[in-house]
Amino acid sequence: MRKKWVAALCAAALFLSCVPYASAAGTENDILVGLAYGSTALDGANLKNSVGSGYRFGYLDGNRNFCELGRTEETDISVAKTQNVYYGTYQGYTSYSGSITSNILVGCWHVRLPVTPGSFEEAQAAADVNGGFPAWINGEWQVRAGAYGTRAEAQAAADAVGGTVSGTSAYGVSVIRTGTASILFQFDGGEECSLTVKPGLDDTQSTVIWFKGNRYYGAFQYQRVNGGALVVSNLLPLEDYINCVISREMSSSWPLEALKAQAVCARNFYETNLGKHKAYGFDICATTDCQAYYGMSETNERTARAAAETAGLRAWYQGELAETYYFSSSGGGTEDVRNVWGGSIPYLCGVVDPYEAAVSDKITYWDYTTTFTASELNAIVQPYLQSRGYNCAAIVDFQVTERTPTGNVKSISFTDSNGKVWPFTQTAASNFRSVLGLKSIRYTVTKSGESTGGVYYTTGGGTLSSMNGVYAVRGDGSVGALSANPYVITGSGTGFLPAPTGETSGTTDGEAVYTIHSSGWGHSVGMSQWGAYAMAQQGKTFREILTFYYPGIEIY
Repeated sequence: MRKKWVAALCAAALFLSCVPYASAAGTENDILVGLAYGSTALDGANLKNSVGSGYRFGYLDGNRNFCELGRTEETDISVAKTQNVYYGTYQGYTSYSGSITSNILVGCWHVRLPVTPGSFEEAQAAADVNGGFPAWINGEWQVRAGAYGTRAEAQAAADAVGGTVSGTSAYGVSVIRTGTASILFQFDGGEECSLTVKPGLDDTQSTVIWFKGNRYYGAFQYQRVNGGALVVSNLLPLEDYINCVISREMSSSWPLEALKAQAVCARNFYETNLGKHKAYGFDICATTDCQAYYGMSETNERTARAAAETAGLRAWYQGELAETYYFSSSGGGTEDVRNVWGGSIPYLCGVVDPYEAAVSDKITYWDYTTTFTASELNAIVQPYLQSRGYNCAAIVDFQVTERTPTGNVKSISFTDSNGKVWPFTQTAASNFRSVLGLKSIRYTVTKSGESTGGVYYTTGGGTLSSMNGVYAVRGDGSVGALSANPYVITGSGTGFLPAPTGETSGTTDGEAVYTIHSSGWGHSVGMSQWGAYAMAQQGKTFREILTFYYPGIEIY
């Protein structure tokens, strides 16, 4: 059954007002959060009403005001790029790539009917009569029909009704009844003007929409950056966004003052990272590359209250917005930014954290170990170093050589089988947290294993229980580490160094093992979220939490 459409026009000139929006730090306007872009951009994307019903179609003017073109009472719609795409039950619309997930084709060739409507209402009326759909192409209303996979098919259909074959530019999109090839509306505003879908038929209700398994407030914009797949962005008020971020970055059950501290951090983080994804046309992304945002599925009264009670508040340092980095847990001490990423920011300094220990039983990575055999460690470190120009042999030792005042690792060293030591300090040492897959930069390294069935004699009558860390000068003058079965010149000739126990010297129970004992999770710069939790439990306010982790800031 065909749904009734109602026309509505933006008061401003339709096409001329469709210009890019310039974001500015501190604005309280609606913001654009990128949900799909780059490698995650989509051929088609589904929307489904959760709260409210129907949708309005239009675009954003230069001030991000929504200019409505038309609407539908459908509750399940999809938006797809105007190329040949097939509908798949779970993944939405996908481009043909040799295997078809569904035989429902939405073709990119259409028939333009010989009518000249002056409005959406006129275009919809003509479409209803002819079994077509309204199209807004660069500010001009058209009536089109069909969705053919080839130009020849479209031409045959056009000849039958006296129409012409039509397509779109590389920036066109179609609104489709989900799971079908039935186009409801087509939009092509060129490179500078993108379709925006606003859920609900009016603004009297705060609508909620399902998109890729999560529920969202606000509207959705669909851009084809450089004519590619759909970049999908969520348009919503800043404070609604903050509410949603709190619920993903912290549990909504946490103490209110901790949630309020997170709200201020999230607001600052948003504003100090504007422009990071400018090339994609949105303000900030929805992943941990920015800060986690998955809509409002986990929001509740507490997260909404935390956002509302801190609304408009930001952290400042000497009149400038502070960069409020945060992470899960420090294990007992945060870290100076210069030891992690470099640079010098006075308020991003390491602080000894006495609070987390009180809730250590709740912190997943408060106390954990990671182990590597010698060969496993070498398989990671040697190729990594060689790929960066270090001419190192096999790695045979790994040590922490220096710590920061707050107890984190500042310097480390690797030793190769030629006896050469490769030291790394500050940011380079911090980088090995990721290389080795460690959770934090707060750790110790213990080397064990290489146990032998006997002992080794040394010159002068001494003995060694292991060849671990023992080096010798080779015949060519180079220095190298001895193996567990050293071959040496003895008083009776050559052979393996004898052991007084009578066992074969140098037999081993296994290779060396490095045990890395760690505490904390994250980069360690800024606010510890578990530390904020602990401070709030002890009665500290969000202001006290923030000024503890960012010394010298002001909040207003």
